[in-house]
Amino acid sequence: MAQKKKHRVYFRLASMAQGSQKFKAQRPGASKKQQQNKQKWPKKGGRIIAPKKAQVVQQQKLKKGLEIAIRNKIEQEVTQKASTSLHKPLSVIKGPEGKGKPGAARPGTSSK
Repeated sequence: MAQKKKHRVYFRLASMAQGSQKFKAQRPGASKKQQQNKQKWPKKGGRIIAPKKAQVVQQQKLKKGLEIAIRNKIEQEVTQKASTSLHKPLSVIKGPEGKGKPGAARPGTSSK
């Protein structure tokens, strides 16, 4: 025996700009499908996700700052010792700020 599918039609009130109301026919599952499609894709733009352990992040920042300060202090001491012990004056040439690409060849070095 063939079973007949029963379709139920619900009416939703939609207010018009003039103030009168008009009925729109709508199937019961249609609104759920629209919501699923709307939530399917993430929104554009960057997201800032708060860290779960803020104290650990703060400790990492402090540690990184200390490492940079120590490295700079060591560089100053080494250049000072080198400039006092050499016959010629020492000139320190600083490279460009920022990190280059890891695969890019640096001038002055050979790959042989």
